[in-house]
Amino acid sequence: MNAAELTLKVLVAVILLAGAPLALKRRWRLFLAIPLAVFQGFVPWSKVASVPIPLAFWGGLMLWPELIRESRRVLTWKPTAYVLGIVILYIVSFLWSPDRKLGLQPIGYFLQFLVIFAAVLSETRRDEKAVFRLLTVTLAFGLVQALTVVIFRLLPGLKLEFYLSPIAKWFISPNSLKLMFIKGQNNVLDPTKSGGMFGLDADICAPFLGILVFIAAGLALRFRSRWQMITGLLLLSAIAFVGSKAGLMLAVALPVLALHAISWQFRRWRNVLRLAMLAFVLVGTVAWFLPKAIEASQATGYQALSSLLEQSQATLTTREKIWAFTPQVFVQHPFRGQGFGGWEKSILPYARKVGLSEGHFPPHNTIIYLWSQGGLLAALLGLGFMYQVMRLGWDQMRRPNGHAFGLSLAMSFGFLWTFVQGMGENYGLLGDVHMSPLLACLLALGYMQRDATLVPVVDARPDEYRGLSLVPAAGPRIQPE
Repeated sequence: MNAAELTLKVLVAVILLAGAPLALKRRWRLFLAIPLAVFQGFVPWSKVASVPIPLAFWGGLMLWPELIRESRRVLTWKPTAYVLGIVILYIVSFLWSPDRKLGLQPIGYFLQFLVIFAAVLSETRRDEKAVFRLLTVTLAFGLVQALTVVIFRLLPGLKLEFYLSPIAKWFISPNSLKLMFIKGQNNVLDPTKSGGMFGLDADICAPFLGILVFIAAGLALRFRSRWQMITGLLLLSAIAFVGSKAGLMLAVALPVLALHAISWQFRRWRNVLRLAMLAFVLVGTVAWFLPKAIEASQATGYQALSSLLEQSQATLTTREKIWAFTPQVFVQHPFRGQGFGGWEKSILPYARKVGLSEGHFPPHNTIIYLWSQGGLLAALLGLGFMYQVMRLGWDQMRRPNGHAFGLSLAMSFGFLWTFVQGMGENYGLLGDVHMSPLLACLLALGYMQRDATLVPVVDARPDEYRGLSLVPAAGPRIQPE
């Protein structure tokens, strides 16, 4: 790209970002940032330093005035302050990074997270129903993703044809499409795994669908909506088709914890048990009989379980070899980390030595990733962010009253799934580009309902919940912790 082309693109970007807040209402810019995050939307002209920028990311950047408006809360509330601290440390790490270009994307998406968080705060105070409608549309788009996960798992040939078609370039980064056909880069083309039409790695698709499951559950509890509950069960069932072993385990374990929290809050054991039975019948049936359907296998249930355990052990063995490399490099740069590109450069000789197959070997652990890219303080801030988010959710779910319990459940378990599976994956603290906008929205809703006026659950009729607001009707403005 010559200087004239670069100047023109920068000028267009500046005009777009400056003019969009004037031309588009905040709810439409949020639509580009949150529901469109499912599809992303790549266009040929949108590239920065050869990195394709999706429309969903531009939608997030268009919300920059809201970040300025909510800057006090972003700077003083601990979870968002920790995220901003990580961004600063990432920028500082450019001083010793072997490949600075690798830092542009994580920094950009951390900033997008903060911008969307601030915008949802503003929109919730103005019209919280608009935010709930955005989440409902997001769930509808998520069902499309879930449907293609099932289809591509049953018809892997169709999956390959789709990824080779021109249509795929609109939903999947061209750079990612190229990496699909390089051995060891991801598991997208594995016939036993399915990431849907958006080209997600199976180990990223599972937590993405998991977040959507708990958003659906939260809205179902918030509005007593059977349709939202059915949506959540359909999304949960689709996780069995993804092929992620960790995702399948969490698809069983986390709903059990969520059902326990629901039963403790609402004290309606009979309805909860019915829901639990339906969920486990759906997920269990699909999980156990899918291998037979697509592989025409005569294996017994015991053999299927043995196969799953063997595959899990093989994956864990590879992860353990990668994690064993961490102490060797930690002693070299314990405080400043390796910078962007440092891990990728230093692990190659070690990988050949321990017999890892060809490919790239990211840390597959959120905390190791934070340390490697931003140093020890970035890793500590990441741990602090996890603690603060989970503490917020725990405190809100322990309340003996509250119409906002469903949203607290969605935030807590959405982040919990991201954190837990992230300890064995490489999508980072806030998930990948599909997950981060959803988590930002959930965190903003969690922030807003801390001081909301609540009604005892045992005394409130279902119809009462529809008129309640997350925003206090009177009293002092919400103060950060």
